[in-house]
Amino acid sequence: MLARPSGGTEFTVAALSEYLRAKIASDDLLRRVRVRGEVTNYKGFVRGGVMYFDLKEGEALVKCVAFSKDNFRFPEFGAGAVVVASGSVATYKSTFQITVDHVEIAGVGNVHALFEQRKKKLAAEGLFDANRKRKLPPFPFRIALVSSKGAAGAGDFVNLLRSGRPHVEVVWCEATMQGPRAPSDIAGALGRASRLDVDAIVLTRGGGSFEDLFVFSDESIVRAVVNARHPVVSAIGHNIDQQLSDLAADVYAPTPSRAAELIGPETARLRERVGTAFERARRSAQSTLAQQRALLGSALVRSRLSNPSAMFAPQLQRLAEADAGLTDELARLVRQRHDRLAGLEQALRRFDPSVRLEQRARVLDGLNSRLRASATAGYASAKLRLDEALPRLAPSAAAVLQRAAQRWELARTQLAGSDPETILQKGYAMVTLDGAIVKDPATVPLGATIAARVARGTLSARVEAKESNAN
Repeated sequence: MLARPSGGTEFTVAALSEYLRAKIASDDLLRRVRVRGEVTNYKGFVRGGVMYFDLKEGEALVKCVAFSKDNFRFPEFGAGAVVVASGSVATYKSTFQITVDHVEIAGVGNVHALFEQRKKKLAAEGLFDANRKRKLPPFPFRIALVSSKGAAGAGDFVNLLRSGRPHVEVVWCEATMQGPRAPSDIAGALGRASRLDVDAIVLTRGGGSFEDLFVFSDESIVRAVVNARHPVVSAIGHNIDQQLSDLAADVYAPTPSRAAELIGPETARLRERVGTAFERARRSAQSTLAQQRALLGSALVRSRLSNPSAMFAPQLQRLAEADAGLTDELARLVRQRHDRLAGLEQALRRFDPSVRLEQRARVLDGLNSRLRASATAGYASAKLRLDEALPRLAPSAAAVLQRAAQRWELARTQLAGSDPETILQKGYAMVTLDGAIVKDPATVPLGATIAARVARGTLSARVEAKESNAN
């Protein structure tokens, strides 16, 4: 059995809470108080028109609540304002608070005054200008995360990024997110992130009071954001109070989860876009090949190669004309000889002496023999020339056909060489960026991801260096 400590009164938690509530309720001094302090954790109007805020002074903090029957008369104020709140002290869930029914504005808190002072100074230097801010790359694949692994906001960011965009690699640059070391620690982490080979930098942490988040309005952090080599996404808190790092960042996200949604398209959609681009390229290649084949077919139809016999029509016509000419010449010679023979016969009949007749007969026989021999020799000579011409024409025709076939084969080979599929089979690759064929390295930014299509698939690569030809 445990020994009971001597002295003091033993309470249950509920009993002690009730005792303190009754004690506070019975204290006349606490029934009506006026408390001066700087407003923090201001939540405005929530469900039922209730207003919540805290009053702070140094490390001391008092919770306040104001109901709709009173707060509609309050002047407009927010976090950082110095007010005098009037009301009664009460307890709620074992915590004491002031039920406020009247508020007077007394001034601006030191933290908010310093915030406005820095904001004005840095804005005058142009650090918040929209025209100096950069856009995020459309397809980031590697980011640097400046945060603490214990921060709730960093966890939300990483979990959402992994669920929808697992292709994006996260490189941690850890830093303290709160406390006196935080400004130099965060600025150093941003500097380390700038030296990495990444596509963007994300600076994030979860929510907190304005004072907790005020570290992200430190000048060293703001200047580190501006001087970062990569675009910076700032997601500090949960869209209650923007800090100066949010204003200086290239992209502002109201929450860490929203920052994850800004890091490029989801993996599924990215795969769909890549597949669509390749399908368009395949259809384009097929269409180009079909057009080239149609052009070749049309060229062959229009050329004389489609009817080789037509190529030799002129030669055949000249051959026929030569044959007809030879026949006509032979007939002319026969007629000429026949006419001479007829003349001789008439002369013979005029001179009838037998001797002269016999002589003339011999002459006539000789002439007749010579005529026949001449006619036969002329015909034979013409036929010989015709027979000699035909063998020469055949090789000439074959040579013409061979040259035509060689030109056709050359055209077919050149066409096949223009086929992208044939080129890929030789070991070449077709490189594209965003679906467009890359011809000049200067058009591809460092860090961009290119697609290289080879004969049996596709490779994705990140551009780390590039070099253009001198010509």
